[in-house]
Amino acid sequence: MIILRNCASCGVVRTATFRRCESTLAEKMLRAAEGVELTETEAEQRERLEVELDEKGEPFRELFVMPRRKLNAQLQLERLTGRAKVIPFSRMDINDRLAVRRPRYEEMRTDQDWPSVWPVAASFRSSVVPLPIRMGSRPHPEKRPPFQKLGNLELVKIPNFLHLTPAAIERHCNAIKKFCTPWPAELNESKETRLRHFPVTVSYSDYVHQGTSLRDPRARIITITVKLASLKLNEAAREKFMRLAGNRYDEATDTLTIVTDRCYTRKQNRDYAFYLLTALYHESIKTEAWEKMVQRADHLKVKFDGSSTQRSVQEIVERLTAEEVWFRFVQRILSLSAGLVDKLTKT
Repeated sequence: MIILRNCASCGVVRTATFRRCESTLAEKMLRAAEGVELTETEAEQRERLEVELDEKGEPFRELFVMPRRKLNAQLQLERLTGRAKVIPFSRMDINDRLAVRRPRYEEMRTDQDWPSVWPVAASFRSSVVPLPIRMGSRPHPEKRPPFQKLGNLELVKIPNFLHLTPAAIERHCNAIKKFCTPWPAELNESKETRLRHFPVTVSYSDYVHQGTSLRDPRARIITITVKLASLKLNEAAREKFMRLAGNRYDEATDTLTIVTDRCYTRKQNRDYAFYLLTALYHESIKTEAWEKMVQRADHLKVKFDGSSTQRSVQEIVERLTAEEVWFRFVQRILSLSAGLVDKLTKT
């Protein structure tokens, strides 16, 4: 590949070959010795590219096989011939080195306002925490202590509670205290009152551990407990609710327990649990046409009302009542006759 270049100063046409096989170190040194400038300004490059055309008459697009920088040999030749520009470097002053500021954690006071230093949750920064914290493991911990806090990635991975110090918690509580109302003392004194006003209990757990992820799959599990008596269902709806709930209902404590863990987040599981509770309630109070054909054998429990046992007991009670009335009548007649006989004998 041959490129023709016109020298602006002398008008001489220079020829340069950019084939890889001919780009030897000797040719580059020769061009450097002749004074061919390899670095061009942006305007000169644009002008040269506009003038240069290939064999098809299209603008030539130059391909640089090697970086466009001066080689060590070329730099050395320029130094020997005096054409190199020497950039003077000043030696570092000892005062400049002493003027470098110490780490921030060494200048912190012991009575500083820590919530202002670490106001929100953030990753661990060793330059801010004035504590000699170490973390990590080594092959022989009895000989070598764990790694220091400077550049320790193990401290960055795990969550920290440096923003939840007692002073920060107290400050947050005082800020939101004006928006809160006093807690009713009756709810702490009586469990029945608490269950009457708050029948539904939602339970979940939070987990903090060391690992590459802060997420724990167990934290999404939601447990809802509610007293069945607080739903105020009639007898038929209560029985239907117990059938639909299955083993989630404990008859001994009259408590319904719903555990949801099929969704990915805690909020989704909570919404799903309340959806199940709502669906159970509305399905239990609904009466279908086929429910009117229910018989005594279909009930969960044997009912005394309307049974043959009830009829037998009623018959026995009625018989005993009739016999008792007759016995009392006969006893009354005998007592009256005895009193009449006594009167007759006295007269």
